[in-house]
Amino acid sequence: MNLETIKREWDENGYVVVPQLMDAARTEEIRSICDRVLEQWISESTDAGRAANSTNMAFLTEPRFFQKNPESLKLFLNFIADEKILSIIAHILQAEPLFHNTQYFFNPASDTRGGDWHRDQQFGAPDEETEKVRMNRTVGIHAHIAFLPDDNLEFVTGSHARWDTPEELTIRKGLSGAKKNSSEMPNAHKIHLNAGDAVFFSAWGIHRGNYVAGVPRRTFDAIYGTPPDWEIHWYTPPPTCFLQKDLLDGLTPQAQNFFGRFIETYKDRWLRGNYDA
Repeated sequence: MNLETIKREWDENGYVVVPQLMDAARTEEIRSICDRVLEQWISESTDAGRAANSTNMAFLTEPRFFQKNPESLKLFLNFIADEKILSIIAHILQAEPLFHNTQYFFNPASDTRGGDWHRDQQFGAPDEETEKVRMNRTVGIHAHIAFLPDDNLEFVTGSHARWDTPEELTIRKGLSGAKKNSSEMPNAHKIHLNAGDAVFFSAWGIHRGNYVAGVPRRTFDAIYGTPPDWEIHWYTPPPTCFLQKDLLDGLTPQAQNFFGRFIETYKDRWLRGNYDA
């Protein structure tokens, strides 16, 4: 699939599936890092049972996860800034992407449930007008990369480029007694991924996950986007490992440039303690 086809599908649908973005060896290599981080995260939780029933964990780049193996952090960062990933996102944005955060989705231990429908920009927004401004002035992109077959993501086709219909808004906001996790969301499309496949989808489009106990799921998610618009900016990611001295040493030139811009964007805020958890 070439970049022009990817851009055309994104513009039309708000997502695009890229088969076999990663080969089997790279899939296993990065999965082993993420699985080790996940194990540590669950074991360190004050309530390990509750953590094991979570839908995902975030901030995989926290330095504590790599204290015993700092080289795996460099490998992980080089993956997040991989040329194949960044070239796709840059072509979608028509600009250089900025890093935002990481997540790892896994199957809950025992609690099967459907997730709530949402647009990422709704979180922390006091009203719909704020949501719309965020939607119109910035772009957020998830790179969702499956390490095992995964059909748990649902996306409302084309919703990245428009506001909700009345029926969509009723479900997303839980109005008039509607369930926010209703299976009756119009125009919802279930996205099927095989191991090594990726879907790039709009964080601003209407989407949700489904979480099924007992069915193994291991899907890495990195979030990228446009630089923050400080007039409407509502979230500053935490620094995780990015204030470490000499962090960029040993990374590929592309990764050095990519994460260097991320650090430059947020460093002053991080040093002031002005960021979100």
